[in-house]
Amino acid sequence: MLAAMALSVATSLLLPLFESEYALVAIYGLAGLGVAAFTPSALSLVGDAAPPSKIGHAYAWYSTAHYGAIGIGPFLGGVVAEWWGYRAAFVGSAVGIGIALGVGLATPVRPKAPTSERPGATFADVRNDPGIWAGWIVAVSGLLIQGVVFTFFPLLAHERGSTPAGIGLVFLVLGLSNTLARVPAGWLVDRSGRSAPYAIGGILAASLITALLPHANDQVTLLTLVAVFGGLSGIAFVALSVGLAPSTTPATRGLVMGGYSTALYLGLAIGSFALGPVITHRGYAAGFAAGGIAGAVGTLVAALLFWRSLISSSRSAVTASEPVNESETAPSSFNSSPKFRNGQQ
Repeated sequence: MLAAMALSVATSLLLPLFESEYALVAIYGLAGLGVAAFTPSALSLVGDAAPPSKIGHAYAWYSTAHYGAIGIGPFLGGVVAEWWGYRAAFVGSAVGIGIALGVGLATPVRPKAPTSERPGATFADVRNDPGIWAGWIVAVSGLLIQGVVFTFFPLLAHERGSTPAGIGLVFLVLGLSNTLARVPAGWLVDRSGRSAPYAIGGILAASLITALLPHANDQVTLLTLVAVFGGLSGIAFVALSVGLAPSTTPATRGLVMGGYSTALYLGLAIGSFALGPVITHRGYAAGFAAGGIAGAVGTLVAALLFWRSLISSSRSAVTASEPVNESETAPSSFNSSPKFRNGQQ
C-alpha cells in the first residue's frame, strides 16, 4: 500500500509535465499499477482485521474514507484549477498523497500472529463458485456506469457552459452522498444478514439514473439525480465487499478481493473506453443510455447466477446426510455465507 502511494505521488507530479497522448497513457498506466497494488491489499487487510459481527461496519468505514476522498478530490481540484490552473491541481494532488504517505510511514502496524497453516490459493479454488462470479459481475456493472459518469459527464457539462468549479460541485455532491450512505449501509447489512439484494438492487437503480442524467437540464434536478446515484452506489458496494470478503477463507481472501478489485477497474475502463465512440457518433443521451443498459444487463446476469447458487445450496442442504466440516471447505461468498442465505444458518 505504501509503495502504491509513493507511485501515485510520482504520477501526479508527472501529469503536468506532458501533453502528448502517448505520454499520458504511459503515466496513467503507472498510476494503474499503483491502484492495483493498493486496493486489494487494503480490502484484504480490512477483511482480516475486522471481527465477523462487525464486518459491515469495517468495510463501511474503509469505503467511507475511500469514496469520501473521491468526492472531495474533484471539488478541490476544480477550485484549484479555476484559481491557479490545471497543473497546480495535479501538484496539489501529489502534496496531499505525500502527506498521507508520511502518516502511513509513521503509523505503527501490529501484525497478526501467523497461522500454523495458510496455504497459497489458486484461481482453481474459486473459479467454479457462481456466487463469487456474481459478485465480480456486479462490480464490473457498477463501475461501468461510474466510468460513463466520471469520464463523460464533465465533457457534457463543459459543453453546456459549466465552469470547472461547477463541475466539481456536482461530483462533490455525488461523492458525499456515496460516502454518507456507506456507514448506514454497513449497519443495515450487519443487522439484516443479507447483502445480495442491496448490491443488485442498488446497481440496477443506479443504471437507470445513468440513462437519465443527460436529460437533467436544471441544476436542482441534476444534483438530486447525482445524489441518489451516489447513495445507491455506496450501499451497493458496501454490500458487495461484505458479501465477498468475510465468506472466504484467509487463504483465498486476497485472491477473491483481488478479483473484486480487478472487476471494479475493468468496469471503469470499459465504461470509459467503450462508450466514447457511441457518444462521438450518437451523442451523450445515447451513450449514457447504452451505459445504463449495459450496467443493468450485467447486474441481471449476476442476479441469475446468485439465484442459481441459492438453488444449488438449497439442494445440497436437503440431500446432505451429515454436516460438512466448515474448516475443510471454503464457504461461497454469495450462497453459503449467512449474509446471503436469508438468515438461515
